Amino acid sequence: MAANTDSLILAVDGGQSSTLALLAAPDGSILGSSLGGPANHVHEPGGMDRMRRTLRQVSEDAFAAAGLPFGPVQSACFGLTGGVDVAEGVVREFMAVDALRVVHDSVTALAGASMAQPGVVVIAGTGAVAYGEDGQGASAKTGGWGYIMGDEGSAYDIGILALRAATSAADGRMPPTPLGTLIPAYFGVDSLEAVHRLIYSGAVERPRIAGLAAVVSRSAAEGDKIARALLVRAGADLATAVIAVLARLGQVRAGMSIYPVGGVFRAGQWIMEPFERALHGASPASVVREPAFAPIIGALLLGLRDAGIEPDDAVIERIRATMPPSARSKVGEDDRTQETGQA
Repeated sequence: MAANTDSLILAVDGGQSSTLALLAAPDGSILGSSLGGPANHVHEPGGMDRMRRTLRQVSEDAFAAAGLPFGPVQSACFGLTGGVDVAEGVVREFMAVDALRVVHDSVTALAGASMAQPGVVVIAGTGAVAYGEDGQGASAKTGGWGYIMGDEGSAYDIGILALRAATSAADGRMPPTPLGTLIPAYFGVDSLEAVHRLIYSGAVERPRIAGLAAVVSRSAAEGDKIARALLVRAGADLATAVIAVLARLGQVRAGMSIYPVGGVFRAGQWIMEPFERALHGASPASVVREPAFAPIIGALLLGLRDAGIEPDDAVIERIRATMPPSARSKVGEDDRTQETGQA
């Protein structure tokens, strides 16, 4: 292939733990990919330098993987968990691009899940957010307020509720639950008192507490009514976020395609049944669908559209045929929406 790169499309998905870049031809063929470190928490000390370093590295490495010199592109789309307000300036420091789009990763998550069609994506990982587009230019987002002000239905929220349920049961304020022994085992200690000391020592970070959602899911599957009630609550909270998006778009009665994304939904029926029950109670015409692609492919689809290329069936098939494994593994990444309060 010639070294002229100005007709190419760059897509980047920046998350809490990793950042993925794809370089593609105008026909959708993916020419190169690269994986780098995190690109968020830009408001922490050293955060801007980390974002600048990571975004440049993955972009240059995607060109190198394609056997091309780093150069200008026709369009680029960056979907990021945080720092969207400053990322456009960072990108323009190191690359020339005709059409640049920098958005919160809920936007690229919807584009990937729906193949750039109207709908609502609800992301429930460590944090939680719902985002929708009606196809007529209107969009709406609910949630994404972070772990102190919101994130209802997220893995962190479930983890906190599980800790409270276990301590309430230990006090006799709630019925007994296996969570009282499962939670200490998860943290590698022998009692809730030891968990208490560990958490208040500052040694336990949010992702570790969010990991309790998987403990709750296992306990629910083994018949724990308290654990099931926590997941019912989470499912209803996530449905409420979706319904609020539908209402803001004026689509509650008409309904839309709804795409659940994120590790919380791996709880299966214990989360999906209450989620769908609450959703369909308010919007019977809405349909829950499996996401088609990961957010990185959503970024690519938006980049193609910004280059004046509508992704038709042939383009989609070329993307499927050339998509690297890393683009599949980032579907529902648990770190997604961790930093939505900074978007």
